[in-house]
Amino acid sequence: MSKALSRLGCAVSFAVAGLTGMAAAQETVLEVSATQPEYFAQDRAIWDLYEEENPGVKIELFAINEDTEAAFQARVAAGDPPDIRGLTFPTQDNYKTYLNLMEIDFPWWDKANYDARQIFEKTHGVKGYAPAFNVQGGLFLNMIYYADEMKLAGLDPKSVKSVDDLRALLEELKVYVAGRDDLEYVLDIGWHPRFWGRWMLEAWAVGLGASKEDVRDLWTGKIAWTDEANNPLVPALKLAKEFTEKGYFPNNWWNRAWEQEFEASFITGKSILAVHGPWLWNKVMAQNPDVELDGIFFPPNADGVVWQDATTADRGSALYAANKDDPNFDAAKKAFYWWTSPEIVKLRAEAVGYVPAMDLSEQGGVELQNPQYLKLVGPSLDAGEITFDSSLGGQAAAGPMQKSGTPFVIEDNVMASEIGDYVSGEQSLADLLALMQERWDQAYGQ
Repeated sequence: MSKALSRLGCAVSFAVAGLTGMAAAQETVLEVSATQPEYFAQDRAIWDLYEEENPGVKIELFAINEDTEAAFQARVAAGDPPDIRGLTFPTQDNYKTYLNLMEIDFPWWDKANYDARQIFEKTHGVKGYAPAFNVQGGLFLNMIYYADEMKLAGLDPKSVKSVDDLRALLEELKVYVAGRDDLEYVLDIGWHPRFWGRWMLEAWAVGLGASKEDVRDLWTGKIAWTDEANNPLVPALKLAKEFTEKGYFPNNWWNRAWEQEFEASFITGKSILAVHGPWLWNKVMAQNPDVELDGIFFPPNADGVVWQDATTADRGSALYAANKDDPNFDAAKKAFYWWTSPEIVKLRAEAVGYVPAMDLSEQGGVELQNPQYLKLVGPSLDAGEITFDSSLGGQAAAGPMQKSGTPFVIEDNVMASEIGDYVSGEQSLADLLALMQERWDQAYGQ
């Protein structure tokens, strides 16, 4: 009998004994948010192991979608947080909502392969506070496509080695899409403030010749946003405008809801090429497990460098400060330690497919099965032909400078229409950069 089945058998025996008259311990219910809705099933299977190992503890797992985040935050503000947040983005304005993990006996600091104790200080300027512990290495952006459909179209995205190659591919794909009644979009995309404001433009900027240091210089005030010749994001903005004008991007893409319109159109086959991160691969395969997916990175810069997100407290797990005196707190802390332990991080990484930000050598490392990793990230790492720059991005590096209560320069839904006006020709680049400079001055200027 396997260890898991043995545990499960013990749990069943315990329950039966309780029903036959033995005194049963009162059930402890812990409310836990899933890391992401896309990975609810994987999280549930792993938390089931915890319930097997801890009879009398019930994990109520729930998911927070982008359209329910605001209601969830209102619940937290009203003093009713869950026991554990599976994935969070702590900021200068909300970090005290989360328990300072340096004030408890958290056991895994030295297992992190980044400075987990000090990373929030580096990105937000707050000393001595660790609101979350992140075990996920920085994410990778890509262009994901249906491999069988590309083959049918006679196109090979893997042959793309430069931005000019990408332009040529998109032009051919545009002709092909026009001849198919069931296809609507060439390079599918929508608006998401974090995707555009923190990841997309920066990733494309690196591929178009900038370095992450250039981007950090922009965000920390060494380069003016209005300095069109030196602003490293300008080539990326111009490319977005070009792709919009040429019809590669969907019409009015900045008004398209990320999940309900953009992701849905790709999942349902209205496009065969999209710009995304790792999650869309899983969403597509959840609908069609036999689908043939593949992907490419935005072409690297002249030095062979491809952008990668940095590992920060973002996307980490957290406990809530308001629960510190709650009767469930000790049970929640125990579950949190288990959830972030090397043994379980190995399970989580293999179930979801992310590169862990933790030393798992004693656990034998990880064997990742995520489709993005298998098809794109893993082979790229093995080939060694490109280098991933996972250093701090611009917005993260400028975090300690940000004034409390001020909005980000680009990571804000109000910027959708502003960027939309630029790419559609309703606003000049100079005016857009002036607005970004104004927003930077408000948030970061002296």
